[in-house]
Amino acid sequence: MNDSAVPPPLPALKPELSPRYSRLGAVLAVCVIIACVVFVVRMQSTHSAGGGAEVRPNRMLELMARYTVGVKGLLRSAQQSDVALTQAVLQDITKFSRTDEDALRLLILKGWLRDDWPAGAEWGAIAAKNAGLLEDVTTVENMKTTGGRVKDEAWKKLRQRHGWIADLARGQTADDNARQAVAQQGMKTAVVLIGVSMFGMLAAVGGLVVLILGIVRWRSGKLSLTLALRSRAEGGVLLEGFAIFLALFLLLPWLLRLLSVPLPGWAGYGPALIALIIGMTWPLVRGMQRAPWREALGLHRGQGLWREMGVGVLGWLASVPLLVLGMIAASWIMKLTGEFPSHPIVDVFASNGWAKFGAILLAVVWAPISEEIMFRGLLFPGLSARLRCLLGAVLGAFVFAVIHPQGWAGVPAIMVLACTFSFLRLWRQSLIAPMTAHALNNGIMCVVMLLMW
Repeated sequence: MNDSAVPPPLPALKPELSPRYSRLGAVLAVCVIIACVVFVVRMQSTHSAGGGAEVRPNRMLELMARYTVGVKGLLRSAQQSDVALTQAVLQDITKFSRTDEDALRLLILKGWLRDDWPAGAEWGAIAAKNAGLLEDVTTVENMKTTGGRVKDEAWKKLRQRHGWIADLARGQTADDNARQAVAQQGMKTAVVLIGVSMFGMLAAVGGLVVLILGIVRWRSGKLSLTLALRSRAEGGVLLEGFAIFLALFLLLPWLLRLLSVPLPGWAGYGPALIALIIGMTWPLVRGMQRAPWREALGLHRGQGLWREMGVGVLGWLASVPLLVLGMIAASWIMKLTGEFPSHPIVDVFASNGWAKFGAILLAVVWAPISEEIMFRGLLFPGLSARLRCLLGAVLGAFVFAVIHPQGWAGVPAIMVLACTFSFLRLWRQSLIAPMTAHALNNGIMCVVMLLMW
């Protein structure tokens, strides 16, 4: 943080943009944004409440099971007792059970931890409570009597519905080689998570140093956090562009699903690209000149590509201590609501094939570019033109967090990241730094998931 702390000079203000109905457009844009946020929250609530008929693996529970199995295996490899671990897990394990399907999965995990196959009465109680699990219970019990050998169709269905927990059940019922293979998978996950925890602690210490230095330089006037002022009319036009993007981003996929024509998988990304292009160019349609438009959206090189990218890395590092606080807040939300953060991309990394490569491109390239243009290029300056920058950053971060599919437990940490990206925009004016921090954060998460699964 030496000369890079000096921000690029603010651009000279252009003559005020005065499009027709700018005030009405801003009001309508805010209404559309609120409506879209409410729609997304309701859809997520319906999904988390079990609105879908199809049974899908609980990846958070699966991750906890892999870690627990792995730690048990590591302790046994070191010839240490795992009794304390087993007792602690069995005492706290019920909080991870949200559905009858989770109760079945936890019963399988308990059997592994106890080194004792659950009694028939326990399986029967689950099947009697939920008839939809009768076939799964039958398959699992057949695995016990046949040494893990069941029909391929039954196994594929069990694996599709319960993920790695199905492998855990087969490992308990098959030979020692199968059991050892499952234990090795768990130990791999445990080692990765332990390593990530250590890396996180080191990053938090380094980030705290960077954060303190940044605050000191800001207080001394050597680091400036300010955004080129925009008129209320310009801010309204930016909000209009973001509202159009968000509405199209949600509406176009729904319209695409109504088509009876079969489309390739990549066609699903077309609506997002269309929404991005229309949203970001809307201010030009409304009369904003190209130079002010580029400055408003941060579409310039700042003080140079590499310097801006380096600042982005520093910005992400400074956010790590605050992310710890966000995770603590997330743990409180999980205790109060019983909901755990999740993301559909985890299903991709838990599977096999080229889908993982596509998920990495989506997370590390597409998301940082498109989301930063929309949220820190349109929404944040649009809100800041009518509110203080701090309030604009917080409100924009909230919208950014709630439309992500992690659920309410993921909101605090995502808001911390979004606020970090906004402050990087305040510092550097250019979007290169927040895009870099965004890509770095998502890239680290992708590497962790690749190593774990």
